[in-house]
Amino acid sequence: MPENCTVDITERDGVEVVTLRHGDVYAEIAPGLGNNCFAFVAGEPVLEAVDFADFKAKPTAYGIPIMLPFPNRIRDGKFVFGGETLTIDPPRHGMVRDKAWTVVETGASDGGAWMTSRIEATTYPDQILAQFPFPFVADVTYGLTGRTLDIVTVVSNSGDRSMPFGFAIHPYFRRPVHGVIVVPAEARWELQDFLPTGALLEVEGKYDLRSGRDLVGLEIDDIFTRLVDDESGLVRCALHDADAGTTTIVEFDGDEFANAIVYTAPAPRAAICIEPQTCATDAFNLEARGVEAGMIVIGPGETRRFTIRIRA
Repeated sequence: MPENCTVDITERDGVEVVTLRHGDVYAEIAPGLGNNCFAFVAGEPVLEAVDFADFKAKPTAYGIPIMLPFPNRIRDGKFVFGGETLTIDPPRHGMVRDKAWTVVETGASDGGAWMTSRIEATTYPDQILAQFPFPFVADVTYGLTGRTLDIVTVVSNSGDRSMPFGFAIHPYFRRPVHGVIVVPAEARWELQDFLPTGALLEVEGKYDLRSGRDLVGLEIDDIFTRLVDDESGLVRCALHDADAGTTTIVEFDGDEFANAIVYTAPAPRAAICIEPQTCATDAFNLEARGVEAGMIVIGPGETRRFTIRIRA
């Protein structure tokens, strides 16, 4: 392997940790704890810094939890698909963020270091298939190139019928003490009890993040949509740290991710989340009501691919 790009697999407190390194920039992933990238450091932490013991105790609350086959919440833990009523418990943040993934491949070259991990729903017949009877295989590749972390997710329907699907990540970024957040969204979903009513509202006041919103005193937990591409054809959200003079950019294709949640974790946490979502929260139920919410239907044997890039 090139000297400046490496992949190291070690054990930390009984947990397998894969470290991708490109020069002095590194990312650490725990495949057995939801395949969570719990550290991304480029001079300083890009993600909220967390003691490993705290992360191990609650791995779904730090780093970059992966949310599939649905993101966020499902109203009352129930939805209807294909004439069948399904019950999901717990109905939050998908079904894989607390499961063990298997490392499939790792590698490094002059261009960077990478790792691919996999989860198969059939490995969890009681925890996944008993509630969500749609076999699937998900591969996530973390690729580190310079100060950029790519997250490429490929999901295949390995069953014999169509399945409903949604995907998101829930990155807990380090929240700057002074700075601004930029999200190029023209609208947000109206919420009631943290769930979309089905109506869209124009952004205004503290919800207008298009030109940059001061982070001081900002408290928000909302789903933004009608995202606007820039000249490159990508949606770019940004966190600017005024004290450090740095910027973290989250970029993705708006055709893949039509929504982005912004969530400020309550004190004493020093975290802010920018969460690209393929669909709105509770999309399965919204679609059943005739509301276009971005639910994806993956046919038998079909595959979908999604890419998110985090640049420090």
